[in-house]
Amino acid sequence: MKVWTSPGRRTGFRSLALAGLLVLGGCVGGDVPYGMPQPGGQGIATQPVVDNAPRLPASGEVIGTGETRVALLLPLTGEGNASRIAAELKNAALLAMDDVGLNALELVVKDTGGTTEGAAIAAGQASAEGAAAVLGPLFSANVRAAAPPLGMSQTPMIAFSSDRGAASPGVYLNSFLPQGVVQRTLSYAAGQGVRSVVAILPEGAAGDIAEAEARRTMLSMGGEVTAVARYAYDNMSVYEAVQGVADAVRAADAVFIPDGGTSPATIASTMTETGIDISGKKLLGTGQWTSANLADPALQGGWFADTDQSRVNAYKQRYQARFGAEPSLTSALAYDSVVLVANIAKGGGGIQRHALETPVGFNGYTGLFRFLGDGTTERGYAIYEVREGKAEIIDAAPSRFGGGS
Repeated sequence: MKVWTSPGRRTGFRSLALAGLLVLGGCVGGDVPYGMPQPGGQGIATQPVVDNAPRLPASGEVIGTGETRVALLLPLTGEGNASRIAAELKNAALLAMDDVGLNALELVVKDTGGTTEGAAIAAGQASAEGAAAVLGPLFSANVRAAAPPLGMSQTPMIAFSSDRGAASPGVYLNSFLPQGVVQRTLSYAAGQGVRSVVAILPEGAAGDIAEAEARRTMLSMGGEVTAVARYAYDNMSVYEAVQGVADAVRAADAVFIPDGGTSPATIASTMTETGIDISGKKLLGTGQWTSANLADPALQGGWFADTDQSRVNAYKQRYQARFGAEPSLTSALAYDSVVLVANIAKGGGGIQRHALETPVGFNGYTGLFRFLGDGTTERGYAIYEVREGKAEIIDAAPSRFGGGS
């Protein structure tokens, strides 16, 4: 049996959040507005915003000279990894301002300290200073704390948490909600004839989310999750989980393993080594599999949903050229969000909820996404198959919502 080790990337299906506004080939599909402008501040040709209201002094670091003020709330002095992530998000915002032009926005960066109190204070300042929108905060508790001060002024927020519970009308989550990745993987599999699935999931909130969405998706597609096993991160726990669903696996069409790191290969090899024949079973995962060893023979032929990595890599290359380091995908959220609100602001009339909730959505570095009225996000994902140790797209991410291509 493989020895389980703690995967380097374990954030509850990218629990911080993850996305970007890129126009590949220099144009966006006709149904999808607000794509990324060409570098050099060309932007999208629109009428300038006319705002005759007096401008109050802004507290925080100011980037840009635009008429429309937008606040960016980040844990710049937060504990642990918070400050590092915040620095990346700020750099990504600088890169976005390079592209849209400094006259597109007045971006005010405010430090939350990574605390709920700091987030509430920063949000209150942003509201009092007349911000047309607030980007951030990063963590779900901070998002909840920042929402009430902004609700009083009806200032929209685009936050970076992937906790669905932090969303509400006017509080949008520019993140990868794990439910969407699970739904895409399983709905694709069901479309290819998979009707019965066994789910082997980690203990805790991430496993709870994956189980609930797996059951919902399979039911909606005319299939079923026939059994669920949970494991902690040790070999005995994995062994017991696998043995507990052995008979169900033998009768199922597929096994769903949404976790990343060493978990997918360890679980697959444990099934084989304990006498469960999975040669005719399809292994299903999520974008967490990009942190797994895809060269492991046990994972060949597996399917999982994730963003279009060619777009992600284009963002990372641009960031590295500008700042000299490879960024996390989380940082692309700030880039996307700044470009999005800048292009809406250029159209005049401020940054209104109806513009943020446009049904056709936005086309980003990590694909297509749109904000729904309840604040959650719908995204378009690609389906990958593991072939010869690499992930290759077998079903492209959509280029627009509504069944278009």
